[in-house]
Amino acid sequence: MIIAIDGTSGSGKSTLAKKLAKSLNFGFFSAGELYRAITYKALNLEINENDDDQLKNLIQTTIVNYYYDGQKNVMMIDHIDITDKLHTEEVSNFVSKISHKPFIREFVRKLQRATAEENENIVMEGRDIGSVIFPNADLKIYVDCRIETRAKRRMSDYQKLGDNVSLESVIDALKERDYNDTHRELSPLVMSENSFLIDTTFNNIQACLKLIYEEMLRRNLISYEYLNERNI
Repeated sequence: MIIAIDGTSGSGKSTLAKKLAKSLNFGFFSAGELYRAITYKALNLEINENDDDQLKNLIQTTIVNYYYDGQKNVMMIDHIDITDKLHTEEVSNFVSKISHKPFIREFVRKLQRATAEENENIVMEGRDIGSVIFPNADLKIYVDCRIETRAKRRMSDYQKLGDNVSLESVIDALKERDYNDTHRELSPLVMSENSFLIDTTFNNIQACLKLIYEEMLRRNLISYEYLNERNI
């Protein structure tokens, strides 16, 4: 079974996807982490966002190992663990300038589809999972949230990493990210057909999970017996 989760930046879709996958005993994978990993390496090598030749060479010479260890996702680039370096302000502000490029998106798509082939049941999270990567996913979920709430959550994440930023700057960055995601020519962020909408503005994770379980039951994707077996 494939569950595709798309949504806006900072809406909580990654946290929700991880919790959902763990509760159902599914594998969890995030497209955003793959784009962030490439962005991190590009920044480290000081590659200009407009230098497509260097970016193409980067992905052709990069070894990506991305897996879920049963507790958390681990991102290895060229055999180096960079998991804790993916969510700095610098990477967050630069990733949309890299991820919109067709050759980067195709590189990540191949990694995503290969991952799906290797896992029987997965939760895949990103921005074009249900619309492009897995349009025939068993369940498509779209996660959204008010921008002020998203900005406060993102600012808290930055502060934990030692980045001191203002709420206003985070809101501006999210607005720019939203615009780039929804207006890019290739695979823009959209709520695809038959998606189940989850608003995390006022719903906590447990409330959101409950809504998803109910929708899965309604669509006969899981049974009450399975939920009981999983102590859900």
